[in-house]
Amino acid sequence: MKNNTIKIYHQKDGKLELTVSTQDKQLNIENIVKIKPIINLLDYFQFSHISYEQIVDIFKELGIILDTHLSLNEAIEILLKGNYDKKINTILNTIKTAQENGQQVSKALEIHKKQLGVLPILFFDLGFKNSNIKDSVKALNIILKEGQEAKKKFVDALSYPLILTITFCISIILIFEFVLPKFKHIFIQFGDNLPIATKYLLNVKSFLDSYLLVILCLIPIAYFGIKYYRMMYKKNIDKFLILHIPLISSLYKDFVLYRFFLSLGMLIRSSYQFQIALESTKLIVENSFIEYKIERILDDIKNGVSVSKAFENTKLFNIITIRLLHTAQQTNTMQLILDNIIDIYKQRLTKNIKNFSTAIGPIFIMIISSFILWLVFALMIPIWDLSKVLK
Repeated sequence: MKNNTIKIYHQKDGKLELTVSTQDKQLNIENIVKIKPIINLLDYFQFSHISYEQIVDIFKELGIILDTHLSLNEAIEILLKGNYDKKINTILNTIKTAQENGQQVSKALEIHKKQLGVLPILFFDLGFKNSNIKDSVKALNIILKEGQEAKKKFVDALSYPLILTITFCISIILIFEFVLPKFKHIFIQFGDNLPIATKYLLNVKSFLDSYLLVILCLIPIAYFGIKYYRMMYKKNIDKFLILHIPLISSLYKDFVLYRFFLSLGMLIRSSYQFQIALESTKLIVENSFIEYKIERILDDIKNGVSVSKAFENTKLFNIITIRLLHTAQQTNTMQLILDNIIDIYKQRLTKNIKNFSTAIGPIFIMIISSFILWLVFALMIPIWDLSKVLK
């Protein structure tokens, strides 16, 4: 049975207090700071993954229902009756319970942050603060849908190289386990006179036979080591991802900035002030390096620097974006200009995905072909020279 016990941290008389409850129990608690689930050992063996498509679909349905002028609670009730996915229903019940108890929906959803991501929590928070939950859900749907399309294009670009890599790995395993042993008696005839390509091949097989278990044990250690390093030096790694990896950096940067401007545009369209919208959008980018740049922009604007100059000072945005932001300030057409900037970054992202797809395929083919050529030479040269050895 899935554990639904939660810890509720709240302020009382200037002190932080803890209350343990269940998600289904109605509590009248004010000044909630944080809500966390209590995880038992068995919970680690339960899989609660929710796909991005499920999140997009459920909020799309919620937006459609809210457009019929029903309240959020009525919309949630309809979704609960028509939905049979327990994981989605848990999230919907969290929203419903928070509404019934007068709690902040965004804080209640914090326990599902791992499954939902930042976007739904942020837009629910903004929607309730500004009493326009319907518009916030509509804006959320647009961003989720655009993100889904961008990710689909990227996955499509990677699918061909991924299939090549998997096929290649299977072929290598078959060659090392079944083909090489068949040639062993031929290689013995050469003694120390084996071709260099064959020597390297045998050395690789010998190394794998001796250290395969060690390598398999090192994989999870390396995985957790990378996660720890990323946690400790997140800003440096995010900066490296944005600026210094050929092909990938420009693609990743345009994806992050496209989602940033899309979210900013949606908030401006929902009548948020530019600085409030910018402050809120900072949480969406999920890249600490760009978050730092946005903080710099906010500081410059607070100190009287113009919006276009503040963006220019980050040295992160292209000259077209800076010029358009300058025009928006001069003509008071920020919403229209942001729509144009969104289109520019969408086009750049599409172009970069196409370039990545065009380049990555031949690169993988070249690497795999080189390795196959080495294998052919390593296996076939001894056979060609066998007659000389026998003589």
